[in-house]
Amino acid sequence: MGGRLELRSVYKDFGGFKLDNVSLTLDPGEYYVLVGPTGSGKTLLLETVNGFHTVDYGMVLFDGHDITDLPPAQRSVGYVPQTPNLNDRQTVRENIEFTVRLRGLPGDWSNEINGVMEMMSLGPLADSKAMSLSGGERRKVALARAIVLKPDLLLLDEPLSSLDVSSKQALRDEIRLIHRYLGCTVIHVTHNQQEALELATRVGVMRRGTIVNTGTLREVFEDPVDEYAARFLGYTNIYPAKPVEKGRVTKMSLGGVTVRAAKPPRPGQTMVGIHGDDVTFHGVTPVNIRDNIFKATVAGVADTGPSVTVTLDLGVELHISQSKRRFTETGLAVGDAVWVQFSPESVKQLAP
Repeated sequence: MGGRLELRSVYKDFGGFKLDNVSLTLDPGEYYVLVGPTGSGKTLLLETVNGFHTVDYGMVLFDGHDITDLPPAQRSVGYVPQTPNLNDRQTVRENIEFTVRLRGLPGDWSNEINGVMEMMSLGPLADSKAMSLSGGERRKVALARAIVLKPDLLLLDEPLSSLDVSSKQALRDEIRLIHRYLGCTVIHVTHNQQEALELATRVGVMRRGTIVNTGTLREVFEDPVDEYAARFLGYTNIYPAKPVEKGRVTKMSLGGVTVRAAKPPRPGQTMVGIHGDDVTFHGVTPVNIRDNIFKATVAGVADTGPSVTVTLDLGVELHISQSKRRFTETGLAVGDAVWVQFSPESVKQLAP
């Protein structure tokens, strides 16, 4: 079973880039996905938790024990870097054995090595040189090497990046299996929000060296803390806003239109976000006295591959992603009039 990880006000200046007062608590066995763009500090945070960097101040605790100053070899941590970093001249088996040799562990570990190779279907590749492996196979070997000692904490740095669709799905299934098998606590960092949706029990958003938003998937994706988090989580409809009427339902002016919001803005919240998934449009007037309903014009339709992005002008522009088939069935075209509908709960109050 994985352990409880605590980061208490961790600060690290790494050549001018800082982990700035990072605090986080993960329960045993939790699968935590940390999202954020390149350069937000995700890798630096993983490396610091793994002991590659000395904390300037703050504490890292695992199961209540202070591990802040322990070297990596004395932490029950498995780490998979973004680049698998295998020894290309060694076989798959030898690369997995490397973890045991690096720790200087006594005894015969062949059963554990064989077991992890069998679990990850690496047996047929055991004697293959690492240089001959595909990208997906290299990631699997790096993952096997990280878990052969059954760590209590597993750190994954962009484990699914740069893989084709089938390899990504296969490795995602392997990661699920490993988490279920080991019961370890996991921190998985990525810039791909879909990975968070498919794997996480909780998710966090990182910006400029600090975690700005953390919680369950529902909490983070449905109630982002600010414009940065909202845009990263797929909110394409974000507007400057101000309250024009308060009551049971707050009315917010977006400039060209006034919408109803379920919650009033808190201090500092001067923007509104509406996720495209929360918006529907119809050829006839919807019968609903509670929702936001506006007459609009189809202002644009952009082909994005398997889907289309529909732009609707209702005084401000709303962008909605929809499958090609579903949009074709509407029979709508640019210039057509439609009715737009979204609930007050879908209007999120944001800080800039």
